[in-house]
Amino acid sequence: MRKVLPLLLLLAFVRAAAQDTLTPAQPVSLQTGATHRKVIATGVAGTILAASLVSSYFDWWKKNSRPFWFVHEGWFYDYSLGIDKVGHLFTSYFYFNLCRNILLWGDFDEYTAFWLAAGETAFFALSIEIGDGLSRYGFSYEDLASNMIGLGYAILRTQIPFLRNFQLKWSYVPPDGYRWPPRFTDHYDGHTYWLTADVHHLLPSSLQEYWPAFVNVGVGYGVSGYVHEAPNPQTKRKAVIGLDLNLGVFETDNKEVQLLQKTIDMLHLPAPGIKFVPQKKPTYPLLYLY
Repeated sequence: MRKVLPLLLLLAFVRAAAQDTLTPAQPVSLQTGATHRKVIATGVAGTILAASLVSSYFDWWKKNSRPFWFVHEGWFYDYSLGIDKVGHLFTSYFYFNLCRNILLWGDFDEYTAFWLAAGETAFFALSIEIGDGLSRYGFSYEDLASNMIGLGYAILRTQIPFLRNFQLKWSYVPPDGYRWPPRFTDHYDGHTYWLTADVHHLLPSSLQEYWPAFVNVGVGYGVSGYVHEAPNPQTKRKAVIGLDLNLGVFETDNKEVQLLQKTIDMLHLPAPGIKFVPQKKPTYPLLYLY
């Protein structure tokens, strides 16, 4: 659930990188052939990993150590009705794409960016579970498996063009308002995880003109009535069907804008939807938030 920190670091990076590209990139080392962009991209990717681990230590593990142990949390019938597991899945999906896009911005070739992003994401996921295993939370193979599924799907999308029509997204609006620093596990009822479909590209060519390319359709999953880390009969699953904005159709030659655009496009922006909660009537928010 450690997602916002990488996004904040990226925003600072894009601002600095935009200033850097006002002058042509010059080789930093003739021996290694490294370019200025590659140095920046490598530093940012490494900083995101290091900052995420340091943040996890202070948020979760500090003064909370114990001998390594395993915990069995379950999948979709745990304390969060599966939101924690879907969150782990999306986190790896997000990390891989963010890291890969940063490295591609840095003029790394596709092969190198692919493997560095996959390696960093897998290392981060395993490190988090080892850290949890040495704390009161415990090493959860369900969490690690969820992370690997998210990484696997992100990898498959780079290899199978058809899968690029289906993107994972996340929206987070805590019912009692945003706080800093965010405590995502206190507000699982503010999370919604989406699978969106690029309807325009899935339609036959003869019908594509009737569907706007910037409008996707998505299905979302979340919970309502969540109480922090406690099984609660009031906690209910919720499903959402709604529209989604496809920012990828707005083309630009600016590499910094492209990077920011690709990152924001992994977030579901408020749009019309239909929300379903068991034992309640469907609601039809004009701008779905939570």
